[in-house]
Amino acid sequence: MALFRRTKRDDEDIIVDRVTGAFNRRQLDMDIAAGVDRSGLSTATLMVEVDDADRFGKPESSESNQILERVAWVLMATVRTSDIVYRNTGSSFCVLLPATADDDAMIVAERIRHNIESTPLLCESRVTVSVGVAIGPSKELERTFEAADAALHSARGGNRVVHS
Repeated sequence: MALFRRTKRDDEDIIVDRVTGAFNRRQLDMDIAAGVDRSGLSTATLMVEVDDADRFGKPESSESNQILERVAWVLMATVRTSDIVYRNTGSSFCVLLPATADDDAMIVAERIRHNIESTPLLCESRVTVSVGVAIGPSKELERTFEAADAALHSARGGNRVVHS
């Protein structure tokens, strides 16, 4: 009889997106359910989507994966160490900013948008993102996530930031 034992690498694969190195949707769902901040302060939720991602090839193609990897890198380099970056689905990401006020969330969202636009992700590609922002109590992350997603729909394709 074989022993089935999960290794640290196996555990990491369960919660980390292999393409981007960001946490994956599974971890996002767990963090939304459990909450990410016990301080009682508000948490900002940013939904970030690569504009016109299909122009970089089919999902999971080499070029598309390279763009997503580099966008994730810029996201992680732009936010604080206490903030959490997730690959949500396809070409979209979610960033949770615990203990963050409205004005600060908008500043971070605009900084993310600007940094991605101004970073040469690929020599021949100009990559932009649209960002939806929502703020709410940490214990209501699901509602805040939905509000940020609705704001993203308003911003989609426009290389801009929209607050819910």
